[in-house]
Amino acid sequence: MDDFRNQLAAVVDAMRAAGTLPAFLIIDLEGAGELKRIHGVESLDKFRDATVNAVSAAAGGCDTFTYGDARIVVILDAGFDRLKTFALIDRLRRALPFLSQSFDCLLTPEFDVIEYDEEQGVAGIITHIVRPRERPHGEDVA
Repeated sequence: MDDFRNQLAAVVDAMRAAGTLPAFLIIDLEGAGELKRIHGVESLDKFRDATVNAVSAAAGGCDTFTYGDARIVVILDAGFDRLKTFALIDRLRRALPFLSQSFDCLLTPEFDVIEYDEEQGVAGIITHIVRPRERPHGEDVA
């Protein structure tokens, strides 16, 4: 399997060559770990596939990939201004928990939008993708 960093760099380079700077929507599927614990890896894989397809469709076919068990990354193209991005987040905030119910899972999606920074380059985006979500002080992670 190719390293996602190489593929990400190729997509970013192609977008920059076309004159656009990408933005990234990072979705953490809080609660998906319970699906794996209760129903197994196969069920989690089916859920992730269904979720990626739903997210990609909602985002108008933007490139979408997973990182780990419970993180989806959407590469937003130039057509996504802030208003359209927030509308997408609002739709997904409502739709993803309904999708998870069909897998007997209680899901609370969390969203981050990261804009491409010329200074940090692809390495800055990768740092955001691989970094675990920061939790408010005192929140239990178990």
